[in-house]
Amino acid sequence: MDKNSKTYLYLIFSVVSLLLLLEVITPQPLSWEESYTSSDKIPYGAYVLYDQLDELFDEEVERVKVDPVSFLKNHKEETNANYIFINNYLGFDATEMRYLMEFAERGNKVFVSTQTVIGALGDSLKLASNLDYSYYQVDTVRVRLNNPLFENRSYIYQKGSSYRHFVSYDTTRTTVLGEVLPFEPVKGYLKKIFGEHLATDHDSIRSIMEKAVEKSKSRQVPQANFIELKVGDGAIYYHLNPIAFTNYYMLQQGKEQYVSEVFSYLNNGPVYFDDYGKSGRRVVSSPMRFILTNAALKWSWYISLGTILMYFIFKSKREQRAIPVISPLENSTVEFTKTIGNLYFQTGDISGIIHKKINFFLQKLRSKYFVNTEKMDAIFIQRLSDKTGVSQEQTKDIIDYITHLRSKPVHSDYELKQLNKKIDAFFKD
Repeated sequence: MDKNSKTYLYLIFSVVSLLLLLEVITPQPLSWEESYTSSDKIPYGAYVLYDQLDELFDEEVERVKVDPVSFLKNHKEETNANYIFINNYLGFDATEMRYLMEFAERGNKVFVSTQTVIGALGDSLKLASNLDYSYYQVDTVRVRLNNPLFENRSYIYQKGSSYRHFVSYDTTRTTVLGEVLPFEPVKGYLKKIFGEHLATDHDSIRSIMEKAVEKSKSRQVPQANFIELKVGDGAIYYHLNPIAFTNYYMLQQGKEQYVSEVFSYLNNGPVYFDDYGKSGRRVVSSPMRFILTNAALKWSWYISLGTILMYFIFKSKREQRAIPVISPLENSTVEFTKTIGNLYFQTGDISGIIHKKINFFLQKLRSKYFVNTEKMDAIFIQRLSDKTGVSQEQTKDIIDYITHLRSKPVHSDYELKQLNKKIDAFFKD
């Protein structure tokens, strides 16, 4: 390796090393994505909640990484257990709802916390939640539980929360356990809506003001956001403020008490925490993706590549000894074929050539397609056509022609050529 090549390699290695160093020392940006997974330590993950569940229930907690149907099929006899679902969106289908209802009927309890009620979940439980819920994209909400044992305590949630409540539910089997309370709009709300056109379009402003007043009226009384629905010997609990269970609020002083009060309605049995239906669920589709999504494995991979690169750089300094020239072995197949061909041509044994080609053809069928060639009837033709992919008509044609040639004691040059063409066409297809 010449001097310039070595200089370029050293330069590339230095740049790569500098980039790796910058990657290591640069702080990672904080992610505000809603994850709700038990392993995520980002603000809207559920690591803190999952870590504290065993103390809240004084029971072993199991993380569920499969869909509800697959899990519940293996827990058909389970009783006095809890199945917890927390996510910003949960779209259960009819089959999942049927299994969840059967699970609750046996005395188990299902806890669901999500921002809205949709699909089979709302249909099965006869629930509906509000759609137009906030003054802005995010909202400040104040919630409380109705149980007098909780001393009418209320909790305020701002960042990431939304004003969600139930607009309809089956009153015959539903108990309201918690409410979202009136909370005054932030200062400048109307100006935020109208912008700079506050005094230009009076009709438009009047329409917007009427909607704002109606929305404000709906907040003058508490509205249910946490309910219990009796199902057989158990119950389904539905909660509309999942952000309360994230790391961001679990680490705020006093907010963990609200979570403890909410979970106090559940059983004192086994706890199953859903980690499948999550917005932040990690899906690994390849070994490289798994390596690059794990910090320790990712840097191990980079260090390994750097070590290999350094090995080649230092190894290149050693001179390689001369490699002797070795002549390749000659291919004598063509010469052998010509010799055999001349032998049969000189003797004029056309029938011998035909019989050998037929035997070679049948032997190839036996070794390649594993067929029995002793009885070449209609069943054999059909089976051979299926295995080779050659049409049944072409397969029947060559088998019939071979049968015809075998029945003759003497053959002509034309028959040999025809046989050769049919064999070539059969294997070519």
